[in-house]
Amino acid sequence: MRFLFLITISFFVVFKFKGQNDTLQQKKNKPFYFGFPIIYYTPETRFAFGASGFTSFNFKNDTIGAPQSKISFIGIYTQNKQVLFYVPFNLFFKNRTYQINGEVGYYNFNYLFYGIGNSSNNNTERYFLKYPRVRIALLKKVYPKFFIGVKYLYDNISLYNLDTAGLLIKRDIVGSNGGVVSAGGLTSIYDSRDNIFFPSKGIYFESSIIIGDKKIGSDFNYVKATIDVSKFINFKNNIFAFNFYSTYTSGLVPFYQMGVLGGANRMRGFYEGRYRDNQLLLFQTEYRRILYKQIGIVLFANAGQVASQWQLFNLTNTHYTYGAGLRIVLDKKQKINLRTDAAIGNAKILPYFTLGEAF
Repeated sequence: MRFLFLITISFFVVFKFKGQNDTLQQKKNKPFYFGFPIIYYTPETRFAFGASGFTSFNFKNDTIGAPQSKISFIGIYTQNKQVLFYVPFNLFFKNRTYQINGEVGYYNFNYLFYGIGNSSNNNTERYFLKYPRVRIALLKKVYPKFFIGVKYLYDNISLYNLDTAGLLIKRDIVGSNGGVVSAGGLTSIYDSRDNIFFPSKGIYFESSIIIGDKKIGSDFNYVKATIDVSKFINFKNNIFAFNFYSTYTSGLVPFYQMGVLGGANRMRGFYEGRYRDNQLLLFQTEYRRILYKQIGIVLFANAGQVASQWQLFNLTNTHYTYGAGLRIVLDKKQKINLRTDAAIGNAKILPYFTLGEAF
């Protein structure tokens, strides 16, 4: 019911803004705005209310046809007094010679914890946590399509209302006492995609290595390396997209900084954090096509697993999910889509409703 209600809202808002969108398409380098209300009900939140939206724009010194910057927002408040607010951003300066991306937010929410490891543990516990969050990366173009820079992340985690029969309340798991995560390091990006929001060809490669250290205010000393690679192929307007994502961590790693499977972007069909551990491997593939004007479809399949050590990865332990979705084109010029997906994992169907593609 929640999923269908959100879809209904999305159709209403898309067509309400359609005239404004068409006008903006004729005026190059003009900002585009989109917003919609959110209302849903779950047993964990009771009624939840909020809003979401984004703006895409160019800076004054950008030339015509330069990639547009994007700032999004999501704000939700529930009857159970839960709060979720965050603002992701991707800013391009001087025709993307420089770029700044990241997120600023505040979370006071609850999640499910299934334990650590790749085994199919069905004993879940709900845990509550609140924290401010900062994510920021500063990059400079050093060669055509290649950027290098630095990144920093900060979370100040407080856990509360832990399950008295669960694992986290025992305080044996790293991070179960909460604490400050403060980590910084290096990052690099190679990006030959023809569009950053809905690419039809090209390659996206991002790698990073960050270090959490008490010298910069962290309660945890650890190292985390990440590789994210996507390839896009266009064959007669049929788009085939492939993604490989890998995480390596070592040291004193809090459980909320481990590699996790699940969520809206990395292995739809599993609750975010359904499987988590120090190391992660994930493969995703999609078929995408815009069928008629502002309506498109997507078919996708995912395979992934987590492990405490690299040598424990094997085909037998792989998890699989698959699904399909609709796309509603909000901005034809920038190819920004409203995404509605339904994914199947472990014989359960999970819905997703958001902006932009999974990868």
